[in-house]
Amino acid sequence: MRLFDKALLRNLFSSGVLLSLLLGLSACQMFSSSDQPVVDPNSLEAIAPQAISPALLDRPPIELGIDQVIVSYTQLLPLLQRPEEKLRVLHRLADLKLKRGEALMVEEAVDELDIAISAYQGLLELYPEREVNDQILYQLAKSYDLQGKSEQSLLTLTTLIESYPQTQYASEVQFRRGEILFTNADYEAAERAFSAVVNLGDQDFLANAHYMKGWSQFKQTRYAVALTEYAQVLDLVLPQPANLEQIDAKYRTMVDDLFRVMSLSFSYLGGAEAVEDLFKVVGPRDYEDLVYARFGEHLITKELYTDAIAVYEGFIARHPLHLSAPRFQIRIIETLYRADFKQDILEQKIRFVDEYGLGSAFWSENQTQDLGFVYEQLEALIPELADRFYILAQQDKNLKSKARQSNYRKASYYYESFVATFPEHPMVANNLFLLGESYFALENWPAAIVSYEAAGFDYPQYEKAAESAYASVVTYTRYAKQWDVLTPELQMEKRDEQQENRLRFVNMHSDDERADDVLYVSAQYAFAEKRYAQTIEMSDRLLAWLPLIPANVRVEARILKAHSLYALQDFVLAEQAYQQALEILPAKDARRTALIENLAASVYQQAEGHLAAGNKAAAIEELLRIAVVAPGAALRANAEYDAISYLIELKQWPRAISQITLFRAQYPQHELMNTLVPKMALSYRETSQWELAADELKTMIALAKTDEEKRDTLFIAAELYDRASNWDKAIKTYRSYANTYAKPADVYMEAANRLAELYEKTGDPLKRRFWLAKQMKTVDALGAAADDRMVYLAASASAVLAEDAFQQYKRIKLKLPLNVSMEKKTVALEKAMKAYQKTASYGISSFATEAGYRMADIYAQLSRDLMDSDRPAGLNALELEQYEILLEEQAFPFEDSAIEIHEQNASRSWNGIYDDWVKQSFDSLKRLLPGRYDKPELETEVSNVLD
Repeated sequence: MRLFDKALLRNLFSSGVLLSLLLGLSACQMFSSSDQPVVDPNSLEAIAPQAISPALLDRPPIELGIDQVIVSYTQLLPLLQRPEEKLRVLHRLADLKLKRGEALMVEEAVDELDIAISAYQGLLELYPEREVNDQILYQLAKSYDLQGKSEQSLLTLTTLIESYPQTQYASEVQFRRGEILFTNADYEAAERAFSAVVNLGDQDFLANAHYMKGWSQFKQTRYAVALTEYAQVLDLVLPQPANLEQIDAKYRTMVDDLFRVMSLSFSYLGGAEAVEDLFKVVGPRDYEDLVYARFGEHLITKELYTDAIAVYEGFIARHPLHLSAPRFQIRIIETLYRADFKQDILEQKIRFVDEYGLGSAFWSENQTQDLGFVYEQLEALIPELADRFYILAQQDKNLKSKARQSNYRKASYYYESFVATFPEHPMVANNLFLLGESYFALENWPAAIVSYEAAGFDYPQYEKAAESAYASVVTYTRYAKQWDVLTPELQMEKRDEQQENRLRFVNMHSDDERADDVLYVSAQYAFAEKRYAQTIEMSDRLLAWLPLIPANVRVEARILKAHSLYALQDFVLAEQAYQQALEILPAKDARRTALIENLAASVYQQAEGHLAAGNKAAAIEELLRIAVVAPGAALRANAEYDAISYLIELKQWPRAISQITLFRAQYPQHELMNTLVPKMALSYRETSQWELAADELKTMIALAKTDEEKRDTLFIAAELYDRASNWDKAIKTYRSYANTYAKPADVYMEAANRLAELYEKTGDPLKRRFWLAKQMKTVDALGAAADDRMVYLAASASAVLAEDAFQQYKRIKLKLPLNVSMEKKTVALEKAMKAYQKTASYGISSFATEAGYRMADIYAQLSRDLMDSDRPAGLNALELEQYEILLEEQAFPFEDSAIEIHEQNASRSWNGIYDDWVKQSFDSLKRLLPGRYDKPELETEVSNVLD
């Protein structure tokens, strides 16, 4: 086989020397053993340079045609005397004739090479031992070759290399021999010739020699060894790193043919395994991918698709992390398409993504800047695979199907891979959305939420951003059903995340028709979590929403706002909010009653605020305002009741009475009705409406739950009737008390005393004496347990009864028969004396002095009564005198007793007691003992003592 055409061979064999005439001719140099030039004086070199005319030097060189040069050399030849010079000229003439013959053959297809051949042959014949005959043989072989006489050329070249094994043309000669031998199908000899070239190592021929040696081996069916030669060629001509685009232009055709023959060799050796065997022999090469690629392409042109795929797979198996591995994987996919092996394409695409996708060992091994091709393929394959599995999953209507679940898992894997691999890609948002859809179908709520949120919130320009964001809201609702198993802390954390998600949707997609509903749910959640300020903010936002939210949502928003304001204790605004809610709340809404109560409570709490600030008057106004703001509220009654209590505390008695009256009329069955009785009673008392106050207390008695309450209330009622001057009701009430409650004794004594006083006032002395006696009896029974007041009252009662006995005593007149009247008088005296002694026994000085004076006066009275008694009729003067003496004798002891008792009574003055009764005792003593007691100095003395 011939690789080079005639022109190329001419380039390889051309070594002619351009002749110059005269001054332009340069003589051939001859070198001595010292390599110094030796000039023959008879040669052209001996011409003196100075003899050259300067004018000639200034002329441009004369351009002579090759024919002219041949003629000039021919004319010069006879002039030469030295054999060496003639030889050189003859040699030059032969070369020139070869050059002319070569030109004529190329340009005019005229063969005149015989002239050159004859010249070369002549030289060889004339000078067979000449050292430079290798050059002659070289040119002679070239001449034969130009004439197409390859056998003569081969013979000449063989002679040359055998005769001159060290010739400078050795590499070229052996290479030319190899070509001719190869053309002659003598492949073994050709292989030896090319091996000789290889062994010489001439870089100008080395690559071609390896190439032709390989071809020679190929022709001998020695494919394996041929392949090693081809590898040597690639080692020499391919740049580092291997790149076909950067191969030297002179080798490109050869390399293309080389890959073809290598492919043929691999085919003959069994295919893909042969490629692997080659590199096991020659070792790893950076151009292995080129070899595999060209072999695969060769097989595809032969429609050997399965074999081509095996080749590609072989490279991938041998170099899984090589940058070309993904390219071979793509070629496998393309080959499957070309072969219409569609059933295997999906698997190979999956393999590509798995083996060369982000996170793979391949990805970690190689630099990002080298992965352009991989990025390009992944950009197309990942979405294709993701969409394929997503569609398959959607087409499966069996929600429980394992295949459906598997397809969704695969789709999610590829959507996620795409997002991770191409984070800045325009399709990321849509892939995130479909990833969310896949996770949703798989009920992987957390992952679905993350994907939906990313598409919906991070890519606002995405056409389905709102849909994706809303999908995240819906997914959270599903996810929340699984939170019951979490700890309370985690549940709260999740609910807060859900709330944040809802608010992000509302804030970023407020123009979405579902945004107001999501905001409403957010407000409900905030309220449920007692985040009242947020609830108010969201409610206000809902109420300001444009277009207007539905009426029912407006109602709910106002209710949430009102409840939140109430919870934040902003009761003024809460009142307004409740009123606004009630204004738009449907009349039949079951919540109306509760909202009215909340409205009332808002006003009530305002009252509480005034109370906390110490402003009861303002609190009362707020409490009573509930009747205006929320007349139907159940709280109204309690508020008005509280207002009554505060009115009483502020002693606004008339208003309290009016409010109590209204309360009783408005709420006759109110549970607190009975507690108003004491309040009304107090109000009546404070306005001096004693009888009305007492009437209230009479009601209280019936309501009293304990005997003690009844007792105390009954006594107070009696006092109020007393103050009202309603003696009849007072007496009845006091009497009811006294007849019912003997204890406590002190209160009983007061009741009995007042009964006695009232009976005196109403002119019923007998009943008075009854209750006076009751007082004495009570104290007498108590003995030392009676307090001073009780003793005083008993003494007072005793004094009244003693006075009755005294008056009874005084009313008895001594008359005849004296003994009869005297007996009556004495009996009365004793009774009166005992009564006064009883009075004195209580030890109350004021009554004791009275008793002392009365007892003395009783005796003095008896003495006077005796002296003033009637005289018996019919007594003469003597008898009358004796009768008088007898009376005096009877009266005198009584007078002495009177004096003695008066003196005892008067002596109290020495103890600081000088009341009217003591004074009267002194007065009586003045009459009875004027000589002793009716003295000025004595009066002065006594007066001084009292002072």
